[in-house]
Amino acid sequence: MLLLQKIRSGEIKVPDKTISGSVRIDINSLEEEDVLKSLNLSKNKIDEFRNYLMLSHIVWRNTYIPVPCFMDDVLRFLGEGVVEEGGIDLKKIIRLRSQSLSGLVSGYGCSDFRFRPVFPSGVLPAGFEGTWECCLLGQGGWGSAYLCRKGNVKAVFKTPRGFESIIEGRGEPPTVYPKTLEKVRNEANTISKLEHPNIIKLLSYSEKTPLLIYEYADYGTLHWQLSKGWKPSQKDILLIGIQLGDALRYLHSKGLIHGDIKPGNVFIKDGVIKLGDFSSITKLLASSSHSGVVLGTIGFRAPEQVYRELRERTKKEGLENRIDVYQLANTLLYMLTGESIDGEDVNDKLVAEKLEGIPHNELKRLIGTGLAVEPEKRPSAEELVKQLYAIYEKISGKSG
Repeated sequence: MLLLQKIRSGEIKVPDKTISGSVRIDINSLEEEDVLKSLNLSKNKIDEFRNYLMLSHIVWRNTYIPVPCFMDDVLRFLGEGVVEEGGIDLKKIIRLRSQSLSGLVSGYGCSDFRFRPVFPSGVLPAGFEGTWECCLLGQGGWGSAYLCRKGNVKAVFKTPRGFESIIEGRGEPPTVYPKTLEKVRNEANTISKLEHPNIIKLLSYSEKTPLLIYEYADYGTLHWQLSKGWKPSQKDILLIGIQLGDALRYLHSKGLIHGDIKPGNVFIKDGVIKLGDFSSITKLLASSSHSGVVLGTIGFRAPEQVYRELRERTKKEGLENRIDVYQLANTLLYMLTGESIDGEDVNDKLVAEKLEGIPHNELKRLIGTGLAVEPEKRPSAEELVKQLYAIYEKISGKSG
C-alpha cells in the first residue's frame, strides 16, 4: 500500500490538533524498509521524498521540528509529486530562478546625491560605517528608501517614516521608541535568515537606530517597469510567476507569509525578480496575537484579509499562506489584463469576466483557481509554481 494511502486510511496517525500552529504527521511507526517497499520507487525518488520530509518539517525517525506544515501540501506532494513519476521535479524549476527578463526599461534610480550621512563605528557594522552619499528613491506606507553610495558600493538604506533625518541630517532624529526599534530588529532578524535568489537581500542593519540596508535593485520594481511602458511577453509573465512562486514556496516552508504581494513590492535586479518589502511578514503560529496577518494593499488583498470570519476560519485551518497565492495570482492577472480584483469584491462571476482577456486557457484556469474566494480551493505555492512551469515549458517549446 502506498504511503499516501496509509495516511488517508489512518494507519499513519495524523492528529487533529496542532502543535505551535503545526500539523504533526507521525510516520515513526514505519521502518525505513517499509517506506521503501510501500513507495515502490527508485532510490533517487526515495531521497527526494526524504528531503521533502525535512523541508516540510514532518516527524521522521523520532525527530520533530515544531513549525508549520500544511497537511494538504504533504498529501498533494505524495499524490502528485514523488509517487507519480511524471511529476515536475523542483530541480527543473531551480534553473529558472536566475533567468533574466527581456526588454526591461533602464534608468531607475535617483541622481541628486545631496544627503551625506556619517555613520560612526558602532552605529552600523564594519564595512558600512563612514560617510555615504544618498538620494531619495521613494516613500511607502512603512518607510522611506534612499539610494546610497560609498566608492563603488551602492545600497538601499530604508528607515521608518518620520525618521528621515537619520539620512537627511535635518535636525536630530526623533526619539526611537522601543517598539519602533523592536519592529526594525524583528524584521531584520527574520529577513537575515532568508537565503533565496528571488528574495531581496538584507545586507546589514543597525542595532542602535531604525535603519535597514538592502541590495540595490537596478531595474526598480515591477510597478516602475510597467509605468515606464515595459510590455512583458507572456513568457516573461510566466517567468515572473515562477520566480515569485518559488520564493513563496521557500517562505512558506519556513512558516512565514509575505502578506502584501503587489507590483510595487516586486523588485528586479540584473533582470531577475526579487520579492521585497517584508514589513508585513508574519509568523504563522497558533500562539500569535489576534491581530494576525497584515491586511495588505487595497486592490491586491485576499478575501480573508478583508472579512474577519473568513480570516479566522483560514487561520484555524492552517491555510494563511494561501493569502500569498491569491496575491500572486492577482499580480499575474494585473500584468495580463491591467486589472486586479480586491478581496472585498471578488466573486466567481467577476473573476470569470476579468479572465476573459487572457488568451491561454491553461493559464486562465490556473489564475482563476488562485483567485478562488475559499482559501482551501487555491493551490499551494509549490503546486502553483509547478503548474506555471509546465505552461512555461509548453510556450517555450512553441516559440523555440
